[in-house]
Amino acid sequence: MKTFLNKFGLWLDKSDVNPYTYSVADYITTDKDKIKAHKEFLKSIEAEENSRLSLIENKTSQLVSQTGIIFSLLNLFIPIFIDKVSGQTLLIRLLFLVILILAFLFYMLTIRNAIKNFNIKNFIYSKPSPTNVLKYQDKTTDEFTAIEIKDLLHGANQNLKTNNTKATNLIHSYNSFKVANTLTALLGVLICCSLLFIKPKVQDKTPDSNKSTSCDYNQTPKINIENNPVFINNNGKTDTTIIKKIFIPCPKKKPKNPCE
Repeated sequence: MKTFLNKFGLWLDKSDVNPYTYSVADYITTDKDKIKAHKEFLKSIEAEENSRLSLIENKTSQLVSQTGIIFSLLNLFIPIFIDKVSGQTLLIRLLFLVILILAFLFYMLTIRNAIKNFNIKNFIYSKPSPTNVLKYQDKTTDEFTAIEIKDLLHGANQNLKTNNTKATNLIHSYNSFKVANTLTALLGVLICCSLLFIKPKVQDKTPDSNKSTSCDYNQTPKINIENNPVFINNNGKTDTTIIKKIFIPCPKKKPKNPCE
């Protein structure tokens, strides 16, 4: 678990150990040719570390800007995503919410790890001091060059450690950015699949057959007219008389509760 979290810059063990364990005081060479070769070699290492530092800082800036753009776009489309999944089942909505929260967390980790490299007070670089010219002006050229080599040896060790720290922050930021993008893509696939293959939950609006669908008690009652023949015996003769009955139903009393 700790190894997994370390990939994203979490639960790290602080270490302040230099990459190399040599001592600057061990340099005692006085040969002119060797001193010249050693100086050129250390200068090339210094230039390489400076180039590496520029690359790390450029990559860090790009990662922060790209994360900010994606983060803003995700915030813009969140209401649309929520509207699309609001009619889905509870399981789909919970899955959508969990993936969305994880994506936001990993985007936040991306920015957190990247902006560590912008806190310049936490990173110390070593360079030869210009006061050495005044301090050792009585020294010979070879002796002064040897002192400069000692400064370059110290700076190479210190600068390599500082650049490694920045590179580690960049790697942690990249790992978080990669996972965040994967979760965002998964979120889009989930929404597409839910819309194409899963029917949204629809409320049952079928009216109850035992209940009347009309609650208008103010409408005019229906009038029924029936023709009822009546047979009358009149001194041995049968007369047929049609009596019309008109039925006007009285409206029911309006209940307290509507549609009762």
